[in-house]
Amino acid sequence: MDPPGTDDVAAAPASPESRSWRGLAVKVLSPLVLAVISVIVFGLLAITVGPRFLPYQALVVRSGSMSPTIPTGSVVFYHRVSADQVKVGDVIVFDRPGDASERVTHRVFKISTGPTGRYFVTKGDANGAPDDWQVPAVGEGWVASFHVPVVGYVLADLQSTTARLLLLLIPALLLGLITIYEIWRDRRRGEPA
Repeated sequence: MDPPGTDDVAAAPASPESRSWRGLAVKVLSPLVLAVISVIVFGLLAITVGPRFLPYQALVVRSGSMSPTIPTGSVVFYHRVSADQVKVGDVIVFDRPGDASERVTHRVFKISTGPTGRYFVTKGDANGAPDDWQVPAVGEGWVASFHVPVVGYVLADLQSTTARLLLLLIPALLLGLITIYEIWRDRRRGEPA
């Protein structure tokens, strides 16, 4: 017989996950981590693979000449336009006159015509004076659509040998730990591995 004052209704056993804050954390954090990883992978594909197949470019800003509008370390996305469509105030990317290996992102300060034809006078937003060079306004070029701050720093870090090694080792370690945890959990329950 039950002692007086006790109920005959037994409480339903709580699941192991509901008894543990870890179970709740895993349920909440798993989709969040998956979303963050998805955004990172999508972003890396958009920056590295997308420009090869789609009509845009993505370049990293390495100097502060466009600050604060486009801070150093930003990735700027550009779309192709005819030189006739570029207007004063547009941010363009072009090969630095005299050094085709360097790309410059500056704002069109003025459009002029000279003996060789139409040209752009450019200026970085942080610079006090326009650039010394003239950018020929012929054919097609690239105009900035939008930028994403800080991502350029991440891309630069990912290009190091250490970062590439970590990109291989960390997922391998995580998979190994997950496998060990699952084997341990199954053995604890008495299930075959």
